[in-house]
Amino acid sequence: MDDVTTLCSLWKLELTSELNLFLTDHDDIIMHDGDSYLPQQAADGTLTESRTGLSVDSGGLRTSLTLPNISAQDIRGGVLDGAQLSEFRHDWRSSKTDLISKGRIGEVSFSGDEITVEWLGQASLLDASTGRVFSRQCDASFGDVRCGLDKGNFVDGTICPRSFAACRDQFANTVNFRGFPYLLGDDVLQAGVSESDIRDGSSRYRE
Repeated sequence: MDDVTTLCSLWKLELTSELNLFLTDHDDIIMHDGDSYLPQQAADGTLTESRTGLSVDSGGLRTSLTLPNISAQDIRGGVLDGAQLSEFRHDWRSSKTDLISKGRIGEVSFSGDEITVEWLGQASLLDASTGRVFSRQCDASFGDVRCGLDKGNFVDGTICPRSFAACRDQFANTVNFRGFPYLLGDDVLQAGVSESDIRDGSSRYRE
């Protein structure tokens, strides 16, 4: 019967730990390019958006929290961060395989026993910031090495607003503040000198 589909999806996840995961939504092991793609319960590739030009392609994979060779705790700990995700369309009758998309892992969200892994196309790399970001807000992540604080010392769910005031008053961590609280805004930089301005060569910022 020609109405029965012979197509399935394959997903290859290349982790920064050099561990590779090979998954399929087929009900049997699929061999492709020397790798064994293992059936993954409830695996579902969400609709992929492909755009022209330099716009960021995006898509995702929703699957169970149980993945081969890594634990749920590993996943919650960020083992998928920075991984590469490739999606293939595979015809298990003819073994023809086409690469549908390739990108890097973005956000990983959790819902019960399932995870949704967002991936962003190669064009997303052009959005990455290089070097320091000059902003009044802190550009460190709460609890990371640059922040210097231990999340375990705070109530679960504590959120840092990344402001200098919060760093000083809420966390007593100004020594590690990674922003520029006294950065002048565009309005000040573009403003002309008025008759009342002090012209002694000192900073234009006033407390």
